[in-house]
Amino acid sequence: MTQTQEQNQERAGEQAGKQGGERPQDRPQAPAPVAEPVADCVLCGEPTEHPASTRGATYCPVCEWQEAQRTACSG
Repeated sequence: MTQTQEQNQERAGEQAGKQGGERPQDRPQAPAPVAEPVADCVLCGEPTEHPASTRGATYCPVCEWQEAQRTACSG
């Protein structure tokens, strides 16, 4: 990088500071979302990917895949 390019970058940084440019780390952080409890699988009792407020039978990923295999057309 040439000396002129370095000077231009320094000037740009100074101007951004004068303009009141906000840096991302200066912004207030949003509160973390409250995690809703997850539903348990109705077959094995493991946690699922669904919230506890989901209606109907909820399956964990493994049982969901196995249920899909059982109910699929055999051809």
